[in-house]
Amino acid sequence: GTDIPRGPMKRIIPLLLVGLAACGHWKVSSYNSSRLCTLENGTEPGKVPLKFGDDGIFDLTFGVRVFGGRIYVTDNALRRLQVLERDGSPELVIGPKGAQAKGGDVKTASFNFSILGLLAADSDRNIYVQNRLTAGEGRNFSDDLDFSPSYVLLFDRNGTLQYTLGKQGLPNIPFDFIEHMEVDRADRLFVVSRKFNTWNVSRFQERKLTFSSNFSNADFAEKSDGGAFEGRIDCVKVFREGENLLLSVAYYQGLRFKYRKIYNYSVREGKIIRAIVNLPDPKNELFAIMDDSRLYLWNIEERRTRFVVTNFDGNIIDNVLLKFDDKRYYFQDLMVDEGGSFYSYRVNRNSVDILEWK
Repeated sequence: GTDIPRGPMKRIIPLLLVGLAACGHWKVSSYNSSRLCTLENGTEPGKVPLKFGDDGIFDLTFGVRVFGGRIYVTDNALRRLQVLERDGSPELVIGPKGAQAKGGDVKTASFNFSILGLLAADSDRNIYVQNRLTAGEGRNFSDDLDFSPSYVLLFDRNGTLQYTLGKQGLPNIPFDFIEHMEVDRADRLFVVSRKFNTWNVSRFQERKLTFSSNFSNADFAEKSDGGAFEGRIDCVKVFREGENLLLSVAYYQGLRFKYRKIYNYSVREGKIIRAIVNLPDPKNELFAIMDDSRLYLWNIEERRTRFVVTNFDGNIIDNVLLKFDDKRYYFQDLMVDEGGSFYSYRVNRNSVDILEWK
């Protein structure tokens, strides 16, 4: 296939070679993809403008998520948000006034976004959108080094802005860099943000802040006969029931990676309950919690995507292989929806394919 241009926006879907001791069996569950829809290159509703530099390198200016069987597309080239049906038919477009095409059954709503970032949706199809504030033009939400502050906007299913959330609920203090947003089964919004070496997890019931906790890297320092180890938080995941978190912490001795621990933190008790699993290989990373009972661990190298699935005792209970084709694309990304189903999207020269995995 066509080789991917080398550049900062190239992402390779990974292979997992895990160093865990297996207490379970080594069966492999293979998933194959089916294409839900293809979004053509363009500016009309249901399309996505694809940006390539003069050197041919692809510039990622949009994001894709799937919630409740609908496809959500944030587009920073046109400063708009689209909600699409599974077949790619546009249902709602929120963006600058006069920018949306009229006619048909597409709902339109006017809003002037700054920089669209992360996105989540609840069971009532309310849409939570990160709106990033930045003084520089031309920067988009895919820039991992952009630590500009942001707010979270809540739109209803018709695209009407309901309210704006800040760090304490009221829109008076912006969030720090937002790593992740998720909605639990009770439709409470979790915002995982960080600043320097401190991570913050906030839970909101509508506009009210109902939980907030700070986690500092210094809190996870460990000492043993082998010396002192610095703990660095690299990932925080939220349980669907909304009462527990998983904290993934990588431990270093100087600049050398030694091991990773995944901790179970109780929101109700306000403390870490226990360490669930030890991961001696730096490539083993926490990807998702499934059914609030299984960890999906992956590797950030190679092209094949293989997950090791463990229970909360650290025992391997399954391996999941996603059979991606060998063709190289300009960009690929993998995600899970609120029910634990896998989706991905891939960028071709003139279109974007949305895939479902089973």
